[in-house]
Amino acid sequence: MTPRRSRKAAGTVVFIPGFQDTAALWNGVIARLGAAQWYLRAVNLRHVDHADPHRRGAILQGYCDQVLDLLDHQDPTARRPVVVVGHSMGSQVGELVAAARPGAVVGLALVAPIPLAGYALTPGQAARFDQAAHDRNADAAAQGRRALLSNDSTTVMRALVSATLATPPVTAAQQLDAWTAGHPLGDRPSVVGAPVLLIGGSEDTFSSPALIGDVVAPRFADVRTAQVDHAGHWPHVEQPAAVAHILTRFLTTLAPRMSRPVPHTNHTERPGK
Repeated sequence: MTPRRSRKAAGTVVFIPGFQDTAALWNGVIARLGAAQWYLRAVNLRHVDHADPHRRGAILQGYCDQVLDLLDHQDPTARRPVVVVGHSMGSQVGELVAAARPGAVVGLALVAPIPLAGYALTPGQAARFDQAAHDRNADAAAQGRRALLSNDSTTVMRALVSATLATPPVTAAQQLDAWTAGHPLGDRPSVVGAPVLLIGGSEDTFSSPALIGDVVAPRFADVRTAQVDHAGHWPHVEQPAAVAHILTRFLTTLAPRMSRPVPHTNHTERPGK
């Protein structure tokens, strides 16, 4: 989908995908989002070259830098307010982006978030995710996705399987290392002071309501939560209209912050490095 742009755009909403996901999975939400005053842009996360595999958080920081580079150099509203929306692994990246641009990011929405500190997998889970990262079989990809879904309609499955197969195995393996290990900033309360919205699927067994309420939410100073019914781990794909409605309400509450001037940012700074 071509980024949605308004001539009167007051700011940017950037959408960040999760593990083995692509920017296209945000299309359903973007098409329904009632936020004409925003420039809407979904990004694809690329393989992070030369990331130190022994330095925890190095890969997530590389993804953060990719989003920051887009905001700094490609987005025509880069000097205007930004709202960051991230899903699953993208929620970790989104928090890092918000932490890196405290003056510019006026809101952070995390869909099916996982802890920035990382997600500890059981041996069985680790084996299944490792296989999923390297398997190029469409049927196996569908089976793996279906296990975390509530709505497994043909449309949903086609989108998710396409995203899986579009992610090179080397990139998927790197992503798996990234979100399970987490980032050191996740070991303490979040430095993000902007309003934070946590969106969970009512039937998500991975980013469960308990995980969001007990582990993710307490780290933020200004947080609210929303739940999407009949959704598993991909609420934005399973129920895009419901997620768009929730995000529209959140963006409306951020309107007073949009009129504030964005301070000049030193684009060479990258927290955590």
